Amino acid sequence: MSESATALDHEGEVRESGLVEHLERRAAEFWDTVKGETERGHRYNTGRITGRDGYDEGFRLYRLLREMKPRVAVETGVCNGVSTAFLLLALERNGDGELHSIDLPEIAGEQYEPGTFWDGKGGAVIPPGRDPGWMIPADLRGRWSLVLGRSQDELRPLLEGTGEIDFFMHDSEHSYDCMSFEFDTAWEALRDGGALIADDVNLNPAWDEFTTRVGRRSQPLGSKLALIVK
Repeated sequence: MSESATALDHEGEVRESGLVEHLERRAAEFWDTVKGETERGHRYNTGRITGRDGYDEGFRLYRLLREMKPRVAVETGVCNGVSTAFLLLALERNGDGELHSIDLPEIAGEQYEPGTFWDGKGGAVIPPGRDPGWMIPADLRGRWSLVLGRSQDELRPLLEGTGEIDFFMHDSEHSYDCMSFEFDTAWEALRDGGALIADDVNLNPAWDEFTTRVGRRSQPLGSKLALIVK
């Protein structure tokens, strides 16, 4: 089977699952509830992954996990849970694996102490009264665990508990320091042949510097999403 046919089969799996329709309904709830902008002047948004209909990168992540069949996956950054839902659906279809997530949520309309969030953070928020990942379907949550806090504080303890991991995705604070820290820390825990993914790789030199240092070729998964294999 050709690569393009395989990709279409995996997209078909996602669409047949009803996940896209579920996420669209949750997004409508978000926009009915959330209006305005952050204290940093960014318009509120869902943190939704990009593509022709908003889900291309989700389909690619789904396909990657279906083919890799990771036993232990870790991600930083959850927000409303759009990309997390694609990862969890893949694990569910695989019939194996667990996803450990770290998130420092920003709630629309709440006031925060200066320095709580990175100055460069955009407008991705969760609605009042909701928890990070609230968009994830209930039947996909059995393979998921969530730690609240900064990845700089929580990633090392998490990885000490998981041991060797098969997949890591950075989608939290996109500062140079945070990205560099996460790449270095996750790489140590990643098994040979495991995948390291990063979003917004174009915002600073952290990704290019890291991939050069470890001698791996960056493979695009989207306009700002990239992959390397250990």
